[in-house]
Amino acid sequence: MRLTTAMLADAAQVQGGKLFVLGGGFDTISARSFPVVHRSLSVALVAEIQPDERHRDLEIEIVLMDEDGAEIGVQAKGKLRVGAPPNLPPGSTSIVPIVSPFYNVKFPEAKGYVFHVGYEGEELARVRFRVVQID
Repeated sequence: MRLTTAMLADAAQVQGGKLFVLGGGFDTISARSFPVVHRSLSVALVAEIQPDERHRDLEIEIVLMDEDGAEIGVQAKGKLRVGAPPNLPPGSTSIVPIVSPFYNVKFPEAKGYVFHVGYEGEELARVRFRVVQID
């Protein structure tokens, strides 16, 4: 598996094999005071699945960490199973959109954060962003 896209979004969903993103592609969250709770945050991904990865469980994990590498207790784990459409040419890859929503995420302080996206123990992507204090 290889990721072709990895981004933060206010909201995202998959419908009919397509990725729909609302407020995506940002890298800064602003807050007036800390700790702050962000009501809705989604990690939107587009994966390229190889033929030998089809018809088996693909384990994906997404973990939120701060810039110092400390986990802050927010994570998602799941299994993805991809079949092959009947009209797919032999040896072709499949493009699969994936969304992982997170609700009421508490950020303890203004600093950098990262969602680590892993597949079977290997890191596929880092989605970096920062939380800043504003007046």
